[in-house]
Amino acid sequence: MMKLAVGFNPVLPAAELAKVAAKSESSGYDSIFMHESLYQRDVVTYLSCALNATHTLKAGSGAVNTFTRHPVTLATTFASLSELSGGRAILGLGLGSFPTIPLIGHGIFPVKETRPLKRIKEYVHLLRALWAGGKVNFSGDFFTVKDLELGFKLTYKIPLYVASLSPMTLRFAGEKADGAILSPTLSTVEGTERMVSSVREGEESSNRSIPKASYMMTSLDRDIKQAREAIRGFYFFIYQLSEVVPAVALEKYGVREETLKPMKEAWKRGDIAEAKRRVPDAAIDALAITGNPDQAMERVREYVKVGVDLPILMPIGNVEYAMEAMAPIGKTV
Repeated sequence: MMKLAVGFNPVLPAAELAKVAAKSESSGYDSIFMHESLYQRDVVTYLSCALNATHTLKAGSGAVNTFTRHPVTLATTFASLSELSGGRAILGLGLGSFPTIPLIGHGIFPVKETRPLKRIKEYVHLLRALWAGGKVNFSGDFFTVKDLELGFKLTYKIPLYVASLSPMTLRFAGEKADGAILSPTLSTVEGTERMVSSVREGEESSNRSIPKASYMMTSLDRDIKQAREAIRGFYFFIYQLSEVVPAVALEKYGVREETLKPMKEAWKRGDIAEAKRRVPDAAIDALAITGNPDQAMERVREYVKVGVDLPILMPIGNVEYAMEAMAPIGKTV
């Protein structure tokens, strides 16, 4: 049976997330992942709630950034979560949100100057060194640790997943990480396959294999039209389609730059209602999981066929129905 996870943006009250985690566990999901935001609810609090409310479900960040927490802080935080949960905490680590990290004074671009891969490499090195025990001394371009060791021993290994869209960083994940997170929510099957290929290059160079997880925006409803409308009106979907997803990635699905132009123009002038109206149906089909439950599961299988080991379903709209309809218990997929 294929493993399935669920993932959420940090918009639910923490107590509500605990209930969702318990429901996820009873429905047979393998794990729950939480996005991080600089201005929404705290991802570590979410993970604590999810792990406390469950017994077997794994809980992971998807992903924390490399700017707002020093590696020492994150090492102790996830060591504590692992201790709390009997080894069920997963650390998903990524560079950081492109739109928000610059708002607190950290540059993302140009990458020749900011060297994001070097930053992530240093971060991963320090996490591993601290978790291994003993004194750590390190002086890098981004982080420094002098004669420091954790004050308690790890009982469980903490899986470290690297999240990125960058081919070079995904190759590094294949070489050094315990897993890779390929997409923050929206990607075509073809785009996902390219990311899997980057991870595999790293795996081959190190003679190893790691799990490859990928978020998938999912909207199901007994009324299929309503399910599609939930995606069409989702702010994050419109933002990604307007500013992040390149039109060339959607050409196979009949979506070209001229097709997206009316939506992008409405987005730029802040007319969200008009932008929603202008979202092409084909873009929804290309980037999201929707339709009836059988159609949705078949779409998930398409991603699995190109190398995704852990689909992370990100339900929107009728969340409860989507989680029940896609629940692994009782399915052979």
